[in-house]
Amino acid sequence: MFESDAWFRSGGIRLPYVTDATVTHDGGTATIVLPQEAALVLGDPEIESLESLRPRPLGATVGVWRVRGGGGSAIVKLLRLGASPNLNWRASENPAHPRWWRREPSVYAQGIPDLFEPELRAPRLLHVGERTDGSVALWLEDLGRPASWTVEAVADVARLLGAAQGRLSRDLPNGLPSGFLRAYLEPRLDHLAEPFAGNREAILLRLDQISQTICHFDLHPANVFPGRGGMAVIDWAYCGLGPIGADAGVLASDALADEIIKASEAAALVAAVWAAYSDGLADERLSEEAAEVYALGTALRYAWLPAWVNGEYGPEPSESRRLGAAAAHEAFLELAERWL
Repeated sequence: MFESDAWFRSGGIRLPYVTDATVTHDGGTATIVLPQEAALVLGDPEIESLESLRPRPLGATVGVWRVRGGGGSAIVKLLRLGASPNLNWRASENPAHPRWWRREPSVYAQGIPDLFEPELRAPRLLHVGERTDGSVALWLEDLGRPASWTVEAVADVARLLGAAQGRLSRDLPNGLPSGFLRAYLEPRLDHLAEPFAGNREAILLRLDQISQTICHFDLHPANVFPGRGGMAVIDWAYCGLGPIGADAGVLASDALADEIIKASEAAALVAAVWAAYSDGLADERLSEEAAEVYALGTALRYAWLPAWVNGEYGPEPSESRRLGAAAAHEAFLELAERWL
């Protein structure tokens, strides 16, 4: 959420007939597009242009590019263990870890995103390129440009999410990890505000007892693309099992902290997302459980925001991001007081 984007900048570099463009990252140098992969996906080994869609490596993601060629376009997401040194999102080589570096190709292979249909969908997987250097190239459907968001539009996503996650909570698949929030908090422990720092483990144990569902765990609005093919969600790198209501909290909090919705609309957004998510669940028992997760779980997840806002943790935020992050923290802290 707050990592610097100064690693490199490219608003859409034009590379006529480039087939071996490379990118340098913490783990070394990687080839973005292989001719044989471009030929398979786009019908032509010679690409016309590359457009960088992610300004820096993070976790296992070296980068994401829009590739044009053969009269069409696709998205290439390049994965590699050790792509980024950022401790907050460090990828693991352990398949049981919530941040296993191959989680996204794995959930596609299992058909996990398909379980969210018809409410939500993932971009179509066009090809998985297993590279000789140990990296993996995911070729994905190009969903076009990101959406513009309003409070009502974010709430519409929450309603669809509630319907899907309520249904999925009744029949959980095998092979997905639990424990994402524990792993997420670990590198941030020294920066958690009270009363969450002292009550962290007790809260986590409570969340473990609540109905679980399939969670995306990074469901901020920038990862959602409304379109003619249905509401599509990208970036399934952290998909796993978690308490019902967790993704709805991320959706609302990140919309504020990432300046997608103005801080002045925080109260309206947090209320609208919850009302829509609960409506989507259409189950009184699940709704009661999800209410605690939405409030208490989200407040715990983002209990490091005060340290960031105060300049005590990470790069100093802009004034607008400071306002958004503070508004998100205060809104969920107020909700969480019922359960503290």
